[in-house]
Amino acid sequence: MTNMLGYRQNLSENADYGPSRNVWSGCPWEAIKNGQTDGVLWHDEFVGGPVVAAGAEAAYGLYRGFADTGGTVAIGDELGGSLVLSSDGDNEGASFRQANQAFQISASLKEFWFEARVKKSTITDTKHGLFVGLTGNTALTATSPIAAAGTLADLNLVGFHSLEADGDTFDTVYKADGVTAVTVAADAVTVVADTYVKLGMRFTPRTNKLTFYKNGVPLADTKTVPSATGTDFPADVRLGFTIALLNATGTTPGSSEISWVRIAQLI
Repeated sequence: MTNMLGYRQNLSENADYGPSRNVWSGCPWEAIKNGQTDGVLWHDEFVGGPVVAAGAEAAYGLYRGFADTGGTVAIGDELGGSLVLSSDGDNEGASFRQANQAFQISASLKEFWFEARVKKSTITDTKHGLFVGLTGNTALTATSPIAAAGTLADLNLVGFHSLEADGDTFDTVYKADGVTAVTVAADAVTVVADTYVKLGMRFTPRTNKLTFYKNGVPLADTKTVPSATGTDFPADVRLGFTIALLNATGTTPGSSEISWVRIAQLI
């Protein structure tokens, strides 16, 4: 079956540069782009930033960024563009997020697609943690969205979390503010040092399932998304793309890099 991006859908791993076939199967990207279908799109290959210097959260074009002393978000050396997040002190980090939260995952809303291509320079434990996904409109700080202990801070979020104590994997996670974070699957994605992996999510209202993906392969553990407020899933709030790194140690903590992010939702 060929999807609306022109890809032939299959269940094989897709570790090349571009968007994964299974994540984007059925997404009417061009129709949304041309105004033929109601929806919102976000695609960034980070050719020009945001380049974030040390200091409190501040505006950087269409993003907001934060970095501790010794922390930066800098232009990487990747064909097609990339950004490198790094910091050199204990419990220090760097992060950036969309300034506008344009997306929402709820049983009362329509289809949603997400994918980001990232890599970690090291997968050694107790070097650095990384969060990749969506958060609500909460300011980035030294302890948010990743707390100093390497756990997730108290905010609305959904995505992938590589714990500093388990550097070679990502958990799939979600959380509503004021409610305990939920791990959909621990060690859901295993990664290799200095090797890109594509982390994807897709919400299908027909089943109310949020499915997570590694390189286009759907992971076994899914989340049934509610529409009600007051649950552990942030179904009632707007969300935007966020990536955040936090060091566990200032001794060669390594860095993380992102080459692109792509998000779509029908309205």
